[in-house]
Amino acid sequence: MVCDKKLYWIWLNNVPGIGARRFYKLVEYYGSPELLFYATDEDLQTAVKILGDKTFAALREFRRDEELEKARKIMELPELSIITLLSLQYPPLLKSIYDPPPVLYCKGKPLRSDQPAIAIVGSRHSSEYGRRAARKISCDLARSGVTIVSGMARGIDTMAHKGTLDTETGYTIAVLGGGVDYVYPAENASLYHLILDHGTVVSEYPPGTTPVPGNFPARNRIVSGLSCGILVIEAGVKSGALITVDCALEQGREVYALPGNISSPYSQGTNKLLKDGAKMVTSAEDILEDIRSTFSLETQSLPISPRSQAAPVLDFFETLVYNALQDEDKGLEELIQITKMPPGQLNGVLTLMEIKGIIKQLPGKIFSKQW
Repeated sequence: MVCDKKLYWIWLNNVPGIGARRFYKLVEYYGSPELLFYATDEDLQTAVKILGDKTFAALREFRRDEELEKARKIMELPELSIITLLSLQYPPLLKSIYDPPPVLYCKGKPLRSDQPAIAIVGSRHSSEYGRRAARKISCDLARSGVTIVSGMARGIDTMAHKGTLDTETGYTIAVLGGGVDYVYPAENASLYHLILDHGTVVSEYPPGTTPVPGNFPARNRIVSGLSCGILVIEAGVKSGALITVDCALEQGREVYALPGNISSPYSQGTNKLLKDGAKMVTSAEDILEDIRSTFSLETQSLPISPRSQAAPVLDFFETLVYNALQDEDKGLEELIQITKMPPGQLNGVLTLMEIKGIIKQLPGKIFSKQW
């Protein structure tokens, strides 16, 4: 049954134009991807309002057994691990962001969430100073039990992964802007295979997806979402790394920056971050001091739970449910009476809220708020 549920999540995730937010709006209304797949033409009219005409046309085209079979073939690919938002293996920190990816495709070691993670990002066009700093700091953090997350791009990303792999026990996660089977840039092929041996390659895009520029801004929210903080090492004023910083700030993550030469174009972005309040980092110890108060690095304790993050933003229907649970736990029938929502829609809202960790389902279809 779990396998079947995963199949339909993969199917819906494959529909062109349906990103995370549209995905969840559809699940909120229809209850699950499976129910959407088998919905009648009449029931599909709401999907037009959610998706718009162009994406709705793609959804109709994908509601075929052939597309479901393609999803099944993805599930059966060797050496590929697929984690949906319903999976126990889904990283708790990533689950707590506003628009977590519905599906994660993973290759390499099993995706880990048992130790604190720091994202290290920066310019593809970097100086020797920046590359050395990225490799040294990531190496020192990894030796202290910190997971290093980056995007496997040229420059600083590459050095962050390499620094982690310089250690015997370091673990690194590479988040890609294409499928996990697509090595980009091609020059990082050897690094890619080393990460498969000692870390995890992750993407929200199905295998076979070619990296295109539009994928990378969305990818950046995963880089920061997997991490409790982000370190920027060299970034110009228009660097893509600053998009990741914006994601980190929205997610309530700590932002660190390495100071650089004031005359270097590579340091203009990072120096501005420091002016704007980012924490200055000159060594791994500057970050370790912060996270030691939250994590026991020696025992590799679990990462910060979503409860310790900023409260999630609730939409109108989630607010109705949350307010209904303020005074005491309630059953499904009682929630239907209070919220006035149709049972199918309410089930979809409850599922999403449970996934986000906002509520918890108790035995007997009783629901309790967790925040």
